[in-house]
Amino acid sequence: MKKLLTIAALCLVSVAAYAETYALSMGINDYLPGKDEAGKEVDFDLKGCVNDAKVMRGFFIDKYGVKASNARMLLDKDANADKFLDAVRWLISTAKPGDQVVFSYSGHGGQVEDEDEEDGIEEVIVLADDMLVPGDLFNEIANTLKLNGVNCTFIFDSCFSGGMSRNIDGKVRISDKSMGKLKPKSANAATKVKNGFMQIKSRQMAPGTKTKAESVFLFASQEDKPSKDISGLEGIEAHGLFTLLLMDMINEDKNAPIKSIYEYMDEALKEINQSFKDNGMETQFDQGPNFESSSADRANKPIILP
Repeated sequence: MKKLLTIAALCLVSVAAYAETYALSMGINDYLPGKDEAGKEVDFDLKGCVNDAKVMRGFFIDKYGVKASNARMLLDKDANADKFLDAVRWLISTAKPGDQVVFSYSGHGGQVEDEDEEDGIEEVIVLADDMLVPGDLFNEIANTLKLNGVNCTFIFDSCFSGGMSRNIDGKVRISDKSMGKLKPKSANAATKVKNGFMQIKSRQMAPGTKTKAESVFLFASQEDKPSKDISGLEGIEAHGLFTLLLMDMINEDKNAPIKSIYEYMDEALKEINQSFKDNGMETQFDQGPNFESSSADRANKPIILP
């Protein structure tokens, strides 16, 4: 009997060691200066994105038990195209069937014209070297991982439209995390990332192996709305509004279902907006956070699977 218990214990250790979580967190405050659609010089820097990336990595490790060695982070100038592709290569080539991958990004989003898209617009995230990562590429990354039995979660605190920034009281700064509609030539900046991704080889499942995997995408805003970067609040570090709300929910219950997280966010934003209105402030947060999951079942599970 003792021998059987020992064997069972070894099997449990083997299973626990088999399922790993690999995380990549990106945050960009420092952007190259540029011009808006009207040709006016604009400072595109943000305030809270590096803090967003650091707090998400901290949550992955402290709340969800991800090994520190499995949780990488790219900040500011290191969040460029080459290092982004290296990190994606690491995720795809390292994760095994039954593992999971978690990606978080905080920074600018934008749009470029793309005739292949139904609405003629491709949503992108903007890296520190002004290289663009199209939204479709993340779908390809997710599909590649799922085909190899790897669950994946993508978290974006960025937006895909809107103006730049405005100040309130000269102290609290609320900025749209958007570069708006980028000039057509900017679309070429996505070529390097797309081509680089095509060279990445995934870790293949053994023949006959069948592992069902799922994916979920968490968005700070709808594709036609801006998300907010907030700094200057007394006693609170600069963060994206979405990340602040997500932090609240994870601190309250790390195992809260994704669907519940978004229900909480909707209610919280309504309360904040009503408070602004009651106090005679014109400011309204209308970013409309949402999510997409590969199944209804995944929407009823936590951000990171236990």
